[in-house]
Amino acid sequence: MASWLLRAQWAHRDETVEQRALRVDRTLTAVAVAFPDVHAWTQDERWGYHVLEADGSIPLEEMVEATTKVLANGSSTTRLHLQSTGELPWLFDLSMGGTLTTVSDQITLHWSDDEALTQSDRFAQVLRAVVSIWEPEWASIADTELAAAAGVFRRGIPMMGWLTYVRGMVAGAHGIDIQLTPFERGTLLQAPVSPADLTPVHICAAAALVGIAPEG
Repeated sequence: MASWLLRAQWAHRDETVEQRALRVDRTLTAVAVAFPDVHAWTQDERWGYHVLEADGSIPLEEMVEATTKVLANGSSTTRLHLQSTGELPWLFDLSMGGTLTTVSDQITLHWSDDEALTQSDRFAQVLRAVVSIWEPEWASIADTELAAAAGVFRRGIPMMGWLTYVRGMVAGAHGIDIQLTPFERGTLLQAPVSPADLTPVHICAAAALVGIAPEG
């Protein structure tokens, strides 16, 4: 289960550093509320080393500004990459701005503990917070290998997983056992099994409800 990610994506929107930093701060707080052992974040050493302690000794705005880079393709993109400390290490990556391949913004949370998803309710709590904070088009707790095996892992479409949020209402269908819950102007789609028992069949079922057909 090493390829599990919590990911959200939305059409690019221009925001001030302060607006962006507030969303980041709320996201890191949501992770700390769900997982209290996460108490500090360090910025990736490639961008210069900083520590964001619980007391906010390093202003988050400075960290965001420090990671604003002009990429080789000429588009100005903000990349903020953080790593948490604690017993359950997390990686946080925010990419905002157009590139040659996408005009979308994306946030990714990746944890390195293979057994972490036994606490699936906590991860669901973080996903709901991410949806409320970032207002994405879609978000999911997904395994890239399972999504690829299901034939529904493609650029430009929602990444389906154990728990997926899609903007807009999604209707159920006879014979498809996926729990649907209205949430934040959209729908949460949850597989009827634990993440450890998720199969490509469950991913295909959820994808079918939102009109995504497997490749091939």
